[in-house]
Parts: sequence; C-alpha cells; structure tokens
Amino acid sequence: MAWEGWNDAGESASTAAQYLIQQLGAKPFATIDPEEFYDFTEARPMARYRNGERFIDWPQTEFVHLRSATGGRDVVVGVGIEPHFHWRRYLSAMSELVDAIGAKLILSLGAVAAGTPHTQPVHVRGSANNAALAQRYNMHPSRFEGPSGIVGVFHDHCRQRGVGGVSLWASVPHYLPGITNPVGAQALLRVISEMTGLRFDLDPLERGIRRFHAQLEEALRDNSELREYVARLEAASPIPQADAQPEGELPSADALIADLEDFFRQGSDSGND
Repeated sequence: MAWEGWNDAGESASTAAQYLIQQLGAKPFATIDPEEFYDFTEARPMARYRNGERFIDWPQTEFVHLRSATGGRDVVVGVGIEPHFHWRRYLSAMSELVDAIGAKLILSLGAVAAGTPHTQPVHVRGSANNAALAQRYNMHPSRFEGPSGIVGVFHDHCRQRGVGGVSLWASVPHYLPGITNPVGAQALLRVISEMTGLRFDLDPLERGIRRFHAQLEEALRDNSELREYVARLEAASPIPQADAQPEGELPSADALIADLEDFFRQGSDSGND
C-alpha cells in the first residue's frame, strides 16, 4: 500500500507503487468509492484525454494483482490518496479487501522529509507490527509518538485484527518537498524486491534519476546558498532516522525550497523533467 499526501514526502512512496504497477502491466481489479472520503476541492478530479475521448479521472484507492516469481505468491498493490474524511469507515473498506483476498502480510510504503542531503544514498527504515515479523525481518516496533497519518492508523488497525504488517519509510531531503523524488522511490522498490521476490526493470527509473540529479547539480551551480546548505547537511549525521526532523541548528530552508521548486517547475514547463 502507498498513499499520496502526508505520508509521501517527495511523492516517493506513491511513485514506487505506480512504477511497480506500470512495469508489471497490472490492471485494477478493485477500487474504494471516493465519494464519502475525499474533499474534491483538495483532491480534485482530473480531466484526461485518451483514445480520442475526454473523461474525468476521480481520486480513489485502486488495487491491482501481481504474481511473485518467488514461490508463486500473489501480491496485491494498492495506491491511493490519504482520505480527508471518515477514516474508520475507510479502514472498514480496507478490511473487507484484506479479508476477501486472505492477505497474510501488509507492506506499506512511506517517505519522510529528513535532514539528509541528496548526495547521500536514501536510507529505508522498517518497522513491524508484531514480534514475529520484527524477528523475521530484523526490525523493531515503531517508537514514534505524535500525529499519525493513514499508514500508522492502518497498521494499528491490522495489528488489532491479527494481520501482520511491515511499514517501510524512505528518508528523503526535506528541502525537496514539492519535487517528485525518484531516488526515494528506487530505494523503496529495491527493498520491495528483496522482501517479495518481485522482479522488475529499474532502467527507466535510473534514467529519470540521472535527469533528476543533473537538474539538482545545475541548481547547485546557480545557487551558492543551496551549496552551503547541502554541505552543512553532509557534515551532519550520515544515517538519519525515518521520523527525524531537520537538525535544529541548520538554517531555514524555506527560501531555498521555493527557489528549487521554481527551478524544477521551469524545467518541467520546458519539457526537461
């Protein structure tokens, strides 16, 4: 499972799930009706044009079925948007699907904005919702305390119903919050492959990552403040925790974030994204 929104810094989690679906050519077999769960002024329906026809694409949670090459296991991938309303009713709909397919393990994807530079590998941290899974995957229960997104709420719901779950979190640079980060998606996909046995081609994503880094390097050349900021992050802790926040002594990145988002937006408008 992956949800866009609060749990998805740099859109890394939803990008990983969508990439997996596209690479394996899977088609949706189930959806959750969005009508009572979303504010359509926040998650707006999108007008699309395909095969000579215009249609409306509504925000919803979709599920596709994949087949693992290892052990012939069935894998269901779900991707959606964190709901705005009626979370408990939404969890009930999720539970219906979990029961219908007989899911044995829930694997969720998330991404958190952390005080880590883009020049270092993306760290993926995992936590399990029961002792057996924690031992199997050499993980620990999450000790995070504070506001929770749909990922944490869903895993607690699964734990109470006796369904095992593992939550994976990629730590991505906090100064790139509004920019799709394919490096975080790649890190999550590699862990997914290791855990599920799914095999997929990462070459198209690698090409996107090279373009991503080329744009960042161009932005660094043109912005001395950004270079200094990244250098200070590089000198900080090399392996951030998934729930860590940027170091308090670091300068505010608000202006740099705006500059970077403008830079990437201009590149997108010119067809260079």
